[in-house]
Amino acid sequence: MKRPGNGAASVELAGLLPKGAAKASSSSQAAADAPESDKEIAGFQGYRSPLHRRLLFALLCVLTGVVLFILSRWYLRLRVLLTMVPCALGAADYVVVTTVDKQQELARVQKLASFNSINIQASSAGGAATHVLAEDETPVATPTALADVTAALKGGDGYDRLLDFRCGRYLYHHGQATFLPVPAMPDDFAATLRGVAGSRNIKGQLMDDFDRSERRTLYGANELVIPVKSVPVLMGEEMIHPFFIFQYASVAIWCAQAYYSYSLIIVGITLFSIVTNVVSAYQYRRRLAALAHYTCEVQVLQNGRISTVNSTELLPGDVVVVHPGILPCDLALVRGEAIVDENMLTGEAVPVRKVSYSPAVDGPNYDPDVHKSCTLYSGTTVAQVRPGGSERLALGVVARTAFWTAKGQLMKSILFPRHHRQTFVGDALKFIAVMLLLGLGFYVWDVVSLASYGARAGFIILKYLDMITIAVPPALPACLTVATAIAISRLQQHDIYVSNPSAVALAGHLNVLCFDKTGTLTEPGLDLQGVVPLAPGSSSSSDGSSGSGRPAFAPICGAADVPGAYQELLATCHGLAQLGPELVGDPLDQRLFQSTGWRMLDDGGTGQAVEVISVSEDAEHLGGVSPQASPRTPGTPGVLAIAHVRTKVQPPPGAFGLSGVYTIVRRFEFSAEKQRNVVVMRKPDGSLHVMAKGSPEMMRKLSAPASVPADFDAELGKYTREGLRVLGLATRQLAGLSEGEVQGMAQEELEAGLQFCGLAVMVNPLRSDTTAIIAQLHDADIRTVMVTGDHARTAVSVAHNCGMLCQNRPVAFADTASAEGRVEDTDLALTAAAPDGGELPALGGADELLGGVAAGSLAAAVTGRGFEKLQELGAVQPFLEGAGVFARMSPEDKRALMELLGDGSMADDGSEVAGLGHHVGFCGDGANDVGALKAAHVGVSLCEAEASVAAPLTSKRQTIACMVTVIAEGRCSLITSYIIFKFIIVYAFIQTFGVAIMYSFGGSVGNYQYLIQDLLYTTVLASVMGFTHPSRKLSKQRPPERLMSLGIWLPVILQFVTCAFFQLAALLMLTRQAFYTRFDPHPDGTNCFDRTQSNSTVCSQSYENSIVFLMSLGQFLIAAFVFNKGPPFRRPIYTNLWLLLALSFQTLFVGLLILAPAGPVGEEFAGLKPFPPEFRGKVLLLLGANLLVSWLADSFSGWAYQKLKGRRLCGLMVS
Repeated sequence: MKRPGNGAASVELAGLLPKGAAKASSSSQAAADAPESDKEIAGFQGYRSPLHRRLLFALLCVLTGVVLFILSRWYLRLRVLLTMVPCALGAADYVVVTTVDKQQELARVQKLASFNSINIQASSAGGAATHVLAEDETPVATPTALADVTAALKGGDGYDRLLDFRCGRYLYHHGQATFLPVPAMPDDFAATLRGVAGSRNIKGQLMDDFDRSERRTLYGANELVIPVKSVPVLMGEEMIHPFFIFQYASVAIWCAQAYYSYSLIIVGITLFSIVTNVVSAYQYRRRLAALAHYTCEVQVLQNGRISTVNSTELLPGDVVVVHPGILPCDLALVRGEAIVDENMLTGEAVPVRKVSYSPAVDGPNYDPDVHKSCTLYSGTTVAQVRPGGSERLALGVVARTAFWTAKGQLMKSILFPRHHRQTFVGDALKFIAVMLLLGLGFYVWDVVSLASYGARAGFIILKYLDMITIAVPPALPACLTVATAIAISRLQQHDIYVSNPSAVALAGHLNVLCFDKTGTLTEPGLDLQGVVPLAPGSSSSSDGSSGSGRPAFAPICGAADVPGAYQELLATCHGLAQLGPELVGDPLDQRLFQSTGWRMLDDGGTGQAVEVISVSEDAEHLGGVSPQASPRTPGTPGVLAIAHVRTKVQPPPGAFGLSGVYTIVRRFEFSAEKQRNVVVMRKPDGSLHVMAKGSPEMMRKLSAPASVPADFDAELGKYTREGLRVLGLATRQLAGLSEGEVQGMAQEELEAGLQFCGLAVMVNPLRSDTTAIIAQLHDADIRTVMVTGDHARTAVSVAHNCGMLCQNRPVAFADTASAEGRVEDTDLALTAAAPDGGELPALGGADELLGGVAAGSLAAAVTGRGFEKLQELGAVQPFLEGAGVFARMSPEDKRALMELLGDGSMADDGSEVAGLGHHVGFCGDGANDVGALKAAHVGVSLCEAEASVAAPLTSKRQTIACMVTVIAEGRCSLITSYIIFKFIIVYAFIQTFGVAIMYSFGGSVGNYQYLIQDLLYTTVLASVMGFTHPSRKLSKQRPPERLMSLGIWLPVILQFVTCAFFQLAALLMLTRQAFYTRFDPHPDGTNCFDRTQSNSTVCSQSYENSIVFLMSLGQFLIAAFVFNKGPPFRRPIYTNLWLLLALSFQTLFVGLLILAPAGPVGEEFAGLKPFPPEFRGKVLLLLGANLLVSWLADSFSGWAYQKLKGRRLCGLMVS
């Protein structure tokens, strides 16, 4: 397919290459600078699937009765081995994708001939030649220069290969011989956007029709479609699960032995489990799909005209008219302003203000993850828009679509979470394997006995298979899911909502908790305590000089006595906007503005809302379409007053002699990277002034040195040591400049010559329960860490106040020597402060400070720059282990910290970066915390939206007490799973041992006896164990990390020994009774070694059977009682009413069978042979002794585990 038009050279897929890779000096250079691979993918393996292999596989599946098909569904490697042959990736029809967490999936490769001439570079609206930007951003467009680059992307067979994997797309790069991810945006998007943002008139999309067709092929439809398999498909997949296949085989074996009643009930239970699992999975996937999917009608600007299209048609480069409502894609706002609610996406409860992208302000290289103040994200809700520009519309350029959007990436993290260190399933399989070996050992014992009775080989083999089915209990998988389901239900009662169920069990292991500060540990808002002005007469002149030397600070002025000049700064330097009767924007800006008593006039000061009603002068550019057609009425939320309106504020009457209307001419939005707000304001007298506020360090850096008091650090430290939030203030008058000139100036130009004018001091009180919760976590030996963007001294003071840091220990601070420039170009600065915040005499050099941190004699606080420098130097580990405060942390720093504290991460070069191996939780409330919430093992977002995808867990109650609840429920859920597993395994042992005893006597177990044991006892008990609530207080003890832990094995082994001992003791006691007669395996007229008669009453009703059965039932109750003692992770057993009722009724039933065995219940239903009255009491006493010994054995195992935990035993670490 050739490009139509002016004959410009086809660039094909070169848009996939970064700027460096677009250099065409040599193909080797292009290959060297090619795009980075996906960090989530470890590798690709190519395969072809010849027809003869597929036919042979189908034949083998038929010949093996679909056994081979089922095995191939379980084992990907087997399916690949049988149906495919390896080949080069460039010729592959299928690819096995291996992720960094060692998961493997098979994906089909698409061959698209149209990709031979595709170009995802945007061409100009006028149809000019397309181009690729080289590293120096100069156009490269000659066919010769591009030949090597495009050749690397073209297939030798004439096809380009596209791979869809986990909602992402990958293209094959022949130069690197691998698949590379399709970029979220065309490579020249930023360059084209720069031109659009600076143009006087936007005509429409940033591509021609040919480009649009190619981008459609590459990016697909703009919608988040999460595949939801139908119920029949899910049923089919669930029914071939290994466990259920085992169940089918078990039922077949039981039916072969004429256990029809029992088999029928187990079939019913199995079908119920399958249906329950399928319905649960289907509903969860449906809810997730509904949360992800959203489409709507949008207005797009095409060739100067507005048209309406479905949002699924949007592609990167389309120009969209922004209206109030939910956004279907990520947009770069290029005209107007918007107020956006990002609660669902980020957990940020406060609507945020978005402004138009300006290359002069935001930089030339647009990145939607960096330039958040001018990016509207998919899934967020636009509450209000303000038109702008000559178009008098709010316009946005589509930056990312579908799963490339911020919402799409979050949905992918939910759909395909990275596998943490979860070994429960693997350890459970090992446990089952041990039980199978144990069953095999018992079987060897029984083979001799059965053979001696004359049993045939077929019968012996059948009994062996029966032994295997007994060793693996049928209720095991269903019972193990109960604990998590009940924990999720209880969390919802505490207004904590779970989007990732696996996070509940992980919460039980948490030993490090990280908290954001503002809005998490402290109240969400800050109150102005006062302003620290410069002393009258000491301020510097406009050139920064001062006749009386450098200025000095004056005493602090209370919030009610702020001088007029400072009121002007606080009332105008913000990013606030009016949404109906409410102010929206950063809570800090809101509190500062409200403290001045001023009011905002977004309507030009008239007091009346005015709709945009005339755009006739621009009608020719909009194809005659006017925004007059909007059905919204003036004054309603979502409709702003007029195009080009500027935010205006007005002081209250008589406020320090101030009057008139102040107009905010230009704004530079606050960001964590810039650490400042800057606005240009016009006073009522017409003079223009730059007003700036931000971090004190940043304001000192930007201000003229002569305007900064000499005691700046001492004054700042005085307030930060008290835990107060401090902002620096600066101003500058723009003399001789017009508003038009100001609009064309860069932020750096306007900031040049700022004069420092004082500090704003705010108090941010702790939440009422923060200190108590921190103390509770410390009592449970859980480390707490503050991770904040605030000043280090302020953060340390708050940490002292809430108990996060010890009050009597000096604090070591790790920062860089310079707060400016690149971290790589400055040195590490280690300093120390006394516990009261005062300066501390030198403790020695850096080595001594590092040693003090490592030894725990010094508390530690690390800044974001210090954190990055420590990583560079390889000296971060002591601070990871000992620091209690990480301050001035960017969102990326927070995410990296979670990974380093936990399981590690992937470096830029693809190598693994080891973590400390802790189980890390993070609790935060804002957009800056999203990365950390996802990177932690368990992230809890304090958010009012139940459907937030910002974190695996969401708490609607804005308090860190939710972390105590989450940990308590996690520990309870984990321990409950362990308890159920131990109980099921002990039950399987008891039953297996009992059956082995019966086989040794030539007898068997009755049909209804299996039913009573499996259904009426074991399943009921296991089902109600999860209703025990978590302990009211977190314990210092922690649950075993693994199921194969000594803390699990030891009590199980001791119960094995105890139960076996008392089973044999009961049997021995029986054989010594005068009434005892040994079971005859050859009764008259019955063959007990025939599979159809072996479970008949004649073959199963005996004294041996009765004593084994009664002891087994009693031991089931004893195991349930002993394992469910409760503390330290769960409440006592008597608090679980359902378990008490089950134990009570089952105990009564056992008592009835022992004391009154005769009658329809004992003889006919339970199949017992009645004992004489004098023997019944002995059985009860024996069970009482069994209970006592089991209790002591379990208590001993718990004591021994705590003593041995963390030590080496036989060369192995006890965990």
